[in-house]
Amino acid sequence: MDKAKKSEELIEANKEIAIQNEEIEKRAAELTIAHKELVFQNREKEKRADELSMVSKELDFQNNEKEKRADELVIANNELAYQNEEKEKRAAELVIANKELVFQNREKEKRADELSMANKELDFQNKEKGKRAEELIVANKKLISLNEEKENRALELHNANKELVFQNREREKRADELSMANKELDFQNKEKEKRADELVIANKELIFQNEEKEKRASELVVANKELAFQVGVNEVLKQFTYVVSHNLQEPLRTVSNYMQVFEEDYSKILDDNALGYLRLVDETTKRMGRLLCSLTDISRLGRNIKLTTVDCKKIINDVIADLAALIENSKAVIEVTDMPTLNVYEVEMRQLFQNLITNAIKFRKKGTHPEIKISSENINDKWKFSVSDNGIGIDNIHFERIFDIFQRLHTDAEYEGNGIGLSNCKKIVQLHHGEIWIESMLDKGSTFNFTIPNLTT
Repeated sequence: MDKAKKSEELIEANKEIAIQNEEIEKRAAELTIAHKELVFQNREKEKRADELSMVSKELDFQNNEKEKRADELVIANNELAYQNEEKEKRAAELVIANKELVFQNREKEKRADELSMANKELDFQNKEKGKRAEELIVANKKLISLNEEKENRALELHNANKELVFQNREREKRADELSMANKELDFQNKEKEKRADELVIANKELIFQNEEKEKRASELVVANKELAFQVGVNEVLKQFTYVVSHNLQEPLRTVSNYMQVFEEDYSKILDDNALGYLRLVDETTKRMGRLLCSLTDISRLGRNIKLTTVDCKKIINDVIADLAALIENSKAVIEVTDMPTLNVYEVEMRQLFQNLITNAIKFRKKGTHPEIKISSENINDKWKFSVSDNGIGIDNIHFERIFDIFQRLHTDAEYEGNGIGLSNCKKIVQLHHGEIWIESMLDKGSTFNFTIPNLTT
């Protein structure tokens, strides 16, 4: 019987809790509707009070805060529903759940009190807005009164201006003669000032030019010292290169001769591997010999040179005649335009054109015949020469590197060489106080450009 009573009491308590929850939900719904109506009223007030937009923004912020409080209340209601479900599952913990419900109801009352305070604050702010609107109306009335006063002052000022204009016209009539005299005097003074300004500018320019000359003289002294040092170093390097390359020729020829004798005497008793090694040594010594010859040529550049008046077209024709076999084998076509007659170092110029033409033939595309065009153009007291081909071309990332000594872009299996030819070209052009550069695209051919002034010393 006691259990039945307790069960009935528990059921009654749950029903009462459910009723209370429904009441709470109704209050929350009413509160939500009240909030929505309050938001609508606030929006209407904002439309009617544009001049008080800053105050309205502040009100919106407060309304947002109130909505946050309402959201917190909804969250609390959801939490209460969840707790009621837990109470149904755990009837034995009803007392603890009731205490928690009482606590939550107190919290809700606090939230309701806060909402009431917020409503009161909103009413106060609305009253303040009304006061501000009244103050604005009073201020507008004062502004209208001030504008009327300004119009009166403007009318009086207009009349005074008319009188002043009349007086000014009289004064202008009296001052015409004085104005003409002043203009003549001003013109003469301006002419004097112009002459003085021109003299000042001329003096400043002269001072600036003298300072620039002194700077250039100082820079020239430093440059001459540096050049003298570099010339000394270059001479030492040239001498060293010449001695080393010349002294290595003899032992290299000895190695080559002995390897040839060894092959002739023992080729019959050697197997294919040994013969392959011999051929490899022979090719290596020959390549080393070509490299030493190139180094010797580099060391000789700039020695015992003498300026000669030379027809550049004749130099090119002589080079083409020397390369006749190579040109015929490759079926190359060479076009030479008009060329100038210049004071140059003849031997070096011949070597320059020979290197560029040889490269244009060597680096041809497979299945094509080399087409080479050599042209010249007079630009600012310098002659620009161009050697163009239809070869394999060069990527622009290698434009600077290819003029450095021993720099090669291909292996010996692809194209023979030692990476010295273009370095020689650069040195020869610099010897003539010129510049050399390349224009090229992969598979589109290359154009080597260089400038040569008409040297006198």
